[in-house]
Amino acid sequence: MFTTPIIFSGRVERGEGMARRLGCPTANLAVQEGTVIPALGVYVGETEFASRWYPSLVCVNDGRDGSHLKVEVHLLHRDVDELEGSLLVVRLFEKIRDLLPWEDEDHMSRVITQDLRQADEWFKATAEHRPA
Repeated sequence: MFTTPIIFSGRVERGEGMARRLGCPTANLAVQEGTVIPALGVYVGETEFASRWYPSLVCVNDGRDGSHLKVEVHLLHRDVDELEGSLLVVRLFEKIRDLLPWEDEDHMSRVITQDLRQADEWFKATAEHRPA
């Protein structure tokens, strides 16, 4: 767990829908230039929407072709459809893995399923130790 959560914000913009096809719909954040973003990887964190914090799985990546930074936020156990255009605040608690090379959709779907399971376990195990 980070000593202090990494906090940033961004407005949700329409993505390609790949994460949804893989079983993990995400809110794609447009992060302003100059915003400090952590290293590429998959993180557990929380996302503020409508004055409430939601447990989240966050992927910081450079797109499948490596051309641009992407921050994809999946709110655990909550639909993200209504978030487009919203300003979200994200706080990251811990990196759970580095990015893996893209093989195919089936492989990535299995990896994401494991990430979601690990995120759920992380939130259960750290419930008493996270910031309010």
